[in-house]
Amino acid sequence: MKSALENIRQSQFVKNVSVLATGTLIVQVITTLLSPVLSRLYSPEDYGLFAVFTSLLNILTVIGSLRYELAMLIPKKTREAALILKLSLYLVLIISVIVFLITLIFNRQFAGISGSESLGFHLYFLAPVFLAAGSVQAFTYWYNRNKIYSLISGVRIFQSSVNSAFSITLGFLKFHSSGLIFSLVVSNILSLIFLIKKSALNFKSCSFDFKALKSVAVKYREFPLLGLPGALLDTVSINSVIFLLSYFFSEAVTGSYSFAYRMLTLPSVLISASIGQVLFQKLSESYSNKEIIFTHILKTWKFLFLAGLIPLLILMFSGEEIFRFVFGEKWSEAGKISEYLCILTFFMFISSPTSSAMIVLRKQKFMFWNSLAVFIYRPLALYYGYASGNFMNGIILFVILEVIQILFFNFILVRNTLISDRGIKS
Repeated sequence: MKSALENIRQSQFVKNVSVLATGTLIVQVITTLLSPVLSRLYSPEDYGLFAVFTSLLNILTVIGSLRYELAMLIPKKTREAALILKLSLYLVLIISVIVFLITLIFNRQFAGISGSESLGFHLYFLAPVFLAAGSVQAFTYWYNRNKIYSLISGVRIFQSSVNSAFSITLGFLKFHSSGLIFSLVVSNILSLIFLIKKSALNFKSCSFDFKALKSVAVKYREFPLLGLPGALLDTVSINSVIFLLSYFFSEAVTGSYSFAYRMLTLPSVLISASIGQVLFQKLSESYSNKEIIFTHILKTWKFLFLAGLIPLLILMFSGEEIFRFVFGEKWSEAGKISEYLCILTFFMFISSPTSSAMIVLRKQKFMFWNSLAVFIYRPLALYYGYASGNFMNGIILFVILEVIQILFFNFILVRNTLISDRGIKS
């Protein structure tokens, strides 16, 4: 009986991953087919400014709902999860207003620090796109909890299609970096409108009051108190690569790096992220039901290792030639970067879906200290490239340190998971 039940759960897991993977496959196909077009419409400099803008957005999105959106998968009662969703959306709204006021008052100062008047103009769009992106992220966790993966998949396809259509249109009209940024803004806002329409009935069916909102905020306070600092440090440090490349070198170098990174992480969007989203829900459910979780992690690692090995070997030895042929001569530098960066993205591809196990096990404290270490060494690696007069030296050191950190993180993950599983068996 237990074996039959496990088979049903396993088949449901595969089905859920397939639904998400199908949607992200379509997104990947759209992105992959249009990338050679976009790489000829926009220059490395355009992508450099766009990378700085999206890096700021990434940092804000982590802050957006103070990590409460992650707590939606924890409670057994739907009403409690719905209150967490509402709390997350209110926090995103409040912080977006604060961001707008800050950019309104200090826009010139930010432009002066960056050395780009164009960035100063585009900062006015940061608050609205953050409001949309942060809200979409909260809704995504809500639908993940409720296993409505078809809607998650559908909004990804919709967002990618709108973004691509606007990017190509504005690229032909010579909007340069503005075309990439405006497309991002429009696609996120339209995606939010789409999700709000789909979510209206869920909101009407859930009661709400301030005391209940305060209650869930206090109950899951470890997410902002322990989860947020680590996640923020991690996000700031990974995006600091963009800021430091822009500051120490040029927008062209920044654009080449960000374009290479974007292309190399496309498989993560297709396979790794889809598995990770479903696995997070499954691990949370298994842990709540006092079931073994390490077997799920090990199976995921084996599958992703085999899936990513051949692409890794191809890129390591032919990255520059592939980028030059597919995207054009001006992306030769991005191809050189990809030959080293692919090693890091390979380990990320394998590791990122299972990292949620640390959240399930409530190991946010370790995640904070791990993120603090990352926050220190990432800028130092890039500074080494600047000091040595060759940004590629910084990229190589950055990749080496990142791989070491991923291996250490997963060593701790395995240890804590096995301790948890032994406690369940006993």
